[in-house]
Parts: sequence; C-alpha cells; structure tokens
Amino acid sequence: MSQAQPFPTVAADGLDLHCLTVEAEPETNLLLRLLEPFVIHDVLPAHVACATSGDGLAVEIVFSASADLAQRLRGRLSVMVGVRDAALAPAARVRGAQTTEHRAAATRAA
Repeated sequence: MSQAQPFPTVAADGLDLHCLTVEAEPETNLLLRLLEPFVIHDVLPAHVACATSGDGLAVEIVFSASADLAQRLRGRLSVMVGVRDAALAPAARVRGAQTTEHRAAATRAA
C-alpha cells in the first residue's frame, strides 16, 4: 500500500479545508442523511471515510468551504437523529481512519 498523504489546509479554490468527524448510531441510512446537507449547500467532499463497529458508526468528511458554512454544516449534522457527536477541525491531518472507532474498525478488518 502507498503511504498516506497529508491533506493541505487550503483547497485549490482558496477556501479552507475542514474535517468533520461524526460519531453516530450504526443505522443503515445514516450515512446518506449525513451527506445530504453537503448536497443542499453544493459542497462536494474531497474525502469520506466510514467505519462501523458493533455499537457505532464513525464518519470523517473532508471538504472545502468558508468557515461559516463549515460551522453551519457541523451544526446541521450535530442535531440529526442518531448522531452522538460532530466535531469540526482543520483538515491538516493524514488521510484515512483518524478516530478511535475508525482505527479499531480498520484493525478488526485487517
């Protein structure tokens, strides 16, 4: 496998790159519902990572947007039924599973 590459902090369009990490219930249609606000705001994620465990779903979405829009998207996701937590951070981190649940699910799958 190739080495994981870090995300830059600024997209080609000059907007900041953000990483939205969501911890949620392992419901079958929740991933689709998490992506819907991005469609509504015409934001195409640069990267989406998803991992499940017996008791949860961990999703990481990297996207380019203004700080205001990124906060709005975090707010919309955080109040969705089934979402336990939604955290927003700069996307200057390594691609792939970053949360504890992501790492645990990736380890189990290997």
